[in-house]
Amino acid sequence: MRIGELSERTGATVRMLRYYDQQGLLRPRRTESRYRVYDESDVERVRSVRCLISSGLNVRLVRLVLAHAFDEQIDLPQDEAGCVPLLEMLQDELSAVEQRIGSLERSKAHLARLVADVGVIMTTKRAARAEGERSAHAG
Repeated sequence: MRIGELSERTGATVRMLRYYDQQGLLRPRRTESRYRVYDESDVERVRSVRCLISSGLNVRLVRLVLAHAFDEQIDLPQDEAGCVPLLEMLQDELSAVEQRIGSLERSKAHLARLVADVGVIMTTKRAARAEGERSAHAG
């Protein structure tokens, strides 16, 4: 599929898809005339990229998480000196994501309670209106 179709199917703009390509988050095949051609698997990949970026991860971490998630070769440090800062960064990001999830869960609970309360108001108003209409027709 071409970039326009991928954009339609994922909700990502063509500009964002080109950016993802430039950052190594997508690797489309190229035609002889250099058009990007995407596979069906790229739809899920773009959705994953968008989710990871919207969760607050930077492009470098998104690239690393994607490679791991899609069973691709990952260049990880092989010594403790290289692993320690990476592990600390990953733990910090995981903690930040967990905090954002907590905030989202609280927002979800508030919204659910508000939806329920508005639903009760609507149900009560409908019942009162129906009762008024019955009374008007009976009298």
